[in-house]
Amino acid sequence: MTIGGRVVLLVSSYAPLLFLFAALQSFGAGWPSRVCVLLGVLSIVALGLLIATLRGGSAPEVDTFEGARNRDADVMAYLVTYVVPFAAATDGTDHGSRVGLAMFAGLVAVLYLRSSVYYVHPLLLLYGIHVHEATRQGVPVIILTRQRFLRQSADLRVISIGDNVYMEKSK
Repeated sequence: MTIGGRVVLLVSSYAPLLFLFAALQSFGAGWPSRVCVLLGVLSIVALGLLIATLRGGSAPEVDTFEGARNRDADVMAYLVTYVVPFAAATDGTDHGSRVGLAMFAGLVAVLYLRSSVYYVHPLLLLYGIHVHEATRQGVPVIILTRQRFLRQSADLRVISIGDNVYMEKSK
């Protein structure tokens, strides 16, 4: 996946938090709150376009995936670990808190982009896209699919969207 695609996934994963920042006026009233709302809305639209582009742009390949395990709980862990502390730590009146919040957000962004965990994403789950871990030809992989459950051995039509990350393509 391109760095642009990863940035879209990063920013859109924080869309709920951006809306919360706007409502709480975490970075101040007026234009900072409007920027948060605008970024949140634009990132959701960009996410929809990215998913459509990924699904429509590549020819799928059929392969067998073994030992599938649902990893949707990783999304909840992501929310609890990264998003909730942001919301709890916001103090819109303290400049130091704003700077610290921005620095922590920057660190999380860099780690998110470098670690390739972009599939751990709350909006993907809201869109009905589930995360599964399985093996493909003996290699551990991640599968993004609309199927909530996968058989222990499943033949799937997939497209590669990253290193060992696949998205099931509908027929």
